[in-house]
Amino acid sequence: MENNKLALLGGHKAVTEDFPIYNAMGEEEVEAVAAVIRSGELSGFLAGWGDKFEGGKNVKLFEEEWANYFGVKHAITVNSWTSGLVAMVGAIGIGPGDEVIVPPWTMCATATAVLMWGGIPVFADIEPDLFCIDPQSVRKNITSKTKAILAVDIFGQSSDINELRKIANAHGLFLLSDTAQAPGAKIQGELTGTLSDIGGFSLNYHKHIHTGEGGVLVTNDDTLALKLKLIRNHGEASVASSGLEDITNIVGGNYRLGEMEAAIGRIQLKKLQSELQLRENIVDILFDGLSSLPGFICRRYVTIARTCFIRSLFYWISKSLVLIDKKSSMHL
Repeated sequence: MENNKLALLGGHKAVTEDFPIYNAMGEEEVEAVAAVIRSGELSGFLAGWGDKFEGGKNVKLFEEEWANYFGVKHAITVNSWTSGLVAMVGAIGIGPGDEVIVPPWTMCATATAVLMWGGIPVFADIEPDLFCIDPQSVRKNITSKTKAILAVDIFGQSSDINELRKIANAHGLFLLSDTAQAPGAKIQGELTGTLSDIGGFSLNYHKHIHTGEGGVLVTNDDTLALKLKLIRNHGEASVASSGLEDITNIVGGNYRLGEMEAAIGRIQLKKLQSELQLRENIVDILFDGLSSLPGFICRRYVTIARTCFIRSLFYWISKSLVLIDKKSSMHL
């Protein structure tokens, strides 16, 4: 067999063993979890208004640290980013027949979160170069039933959030953002996920930093923050004491993050910048080695955002190359 023939066409396999799983957990996370177990308080939540409504010690500290890091007024943890999407759509009052414009190039939960409240996801096209939702297509899909735009930041790149904000303001729409794939990316100096009415991040195990499962919602709006907390924690049991006047969608849900996950998240947040840098180094290696291939377009950076790579054709490779990169032995 010729060495330059693809394995798919009968050539030799370049990689004959599965890549090892990259373990982002260290002794700091182990000790943090052990401390929670020793305390005996694995969750600090109770489904009722009072001291336990917002969770335990680690949840509260994690939310405070996340809010400080991202420069927002409120950070609200949830037990998965799917829960976060459901909560954000509910918090803005989406109901039967309301339309929310979403991109088709995303995880299915972007659309199903709208369906959960009886809303209708309307697909706008994506940009051909960055794969984020296209503002021009958003404009074409606005109707009298449109209530919100839900933008998704793809492959470490921010959506054109400033243009989307102009559209939302012009039509009286809510602007939501899903930054699961781009924590730490910036658009014109501002962190992505913080420029919408409600934004948020995933802590699922294959994201930049993770707690196994989890997510964090962010907002600067006090009322929306309260609604998110109520939807997270059986709102119907607390809404009468909360002082909230508009109780739309404040129904039972358990989207609460545990103390062990929150303790891990506090350690992981401190590692975000180093984890981003590792991935950027890997992207540089891959692009330098592959950019000369015919038909292969490499896009390291764009003018609106700092690249914080997570997924592309090289997603699973990237997670394994982190190990190789640490040993300074990666060659293409």
